[in-house]
Amino acid sequence: MRTRFSNALACMTLALAAGGAGAQPPAQAPQYPTRPIRLIVPFTPGGGTDILARVVAESMSRRLPQAVVVENHAGGNTLIATELLAKAEPDGYTLLMQTNNLAVNPTLYKHLDFDTLKDLAPVSLVARNPHVLVVNPKVPARSFAEFITYAKAHPGQMHFASAGSGTVNHLTGELLKMQSGIDIVHVPYRGSGSVMPDLLAGRVEMQFAALPVVSGYIRDGRLRALAVTTRERFKGLPEVPTIAESGYPDYDFSSWFGILAPAGTPAPVIGLLSAQVGQALADPKVIERLSDYELIGSTPQAFGDFLRAEITRSADIVKRSGASID
Repeated sequence: MRTRFSNALACMTLALAAGGAGAQPPAQAPQYPTRPIRLIVPFTPGGGTDILARVVAESMSRRLPQAVVVENHAGGNTLIATELLAKAEPDGYTLLMQTNNLAVNPTLYKHLDFDTLKDLAPVSLVARNPHVLVVNPKVPARSFAEFITYAKAHPGQMHFASAGSGTVNHLTGELLKMQSGIDIVHVPYRGSGSVMPDLLAGRVEMQFAALPVVSGYIRDGRLRALAVTTRERFKGLPEVPTIAESGYPDYDFSSWFGILAPAGTPAPVIGLLSAQVGQALADPKVIERLSDYELIGSTPQAFGDFLRAEITRSADIVKRSGASID
């Protein structure tokens, strides 16, 4: 039954994509979508991935005949959400907004219940952004150079929070430890949103945070930005130097975000969804609301090529850092 439905859906969607609003699908084929599309986010509400997913979903919902509804399924270093997608019906009604974790987990874990490249179908890259090293104002360092000096003078006494072991804001810290020789202690949380109360209160001193999560706190002085993690300065924080320009020229790390479907989802449905993502990213309202992100968009093929390269790159960083889950 799944095959018959998928084939009918593929034919109908191809007709819609090719013919535009005036095209009529075959009478026997079901409409798509006839019910809401769920977009799974593998983190708790309030983090950078969640913010991005909700804005893109809202824009897509304005053009599609059904809403794109965000569901948060945090835990397991994004494995819970990814397994949900891998086991979902490949009918275009279940999508996943993933980030670097998708490329990290094949090395971080010895055993996964899914094959990243075989069980998931790339739809589109969506965006990327730098992480920014922020500290609680109680930390007596007003520049990145002062922070390195202070950390070296207080080994094991500085704590950096992350959304979980193996997440981007964990590996950014591990990469800095490897390159600078500082001894800072990793404190994993269950999602970026869970970090903020402790970071603002000074119970943890620092985080390599996604800019959308902390930009407001930086502006109002509740957090201090010391450096960004990409090779070039970010247009949203032009006054904040990069780690690369601050003495570590090989340092380069940023978050990326992409949407995937279950493997076996009909190619015309994947193409239609990819086009919808592209239209959302060109939406002036989306561009304004996501000014802390670099919006990208891509074809499914380009995202697939990118993902394979990221798995190879991430494997090297994870192995060198010694990070492991099991």
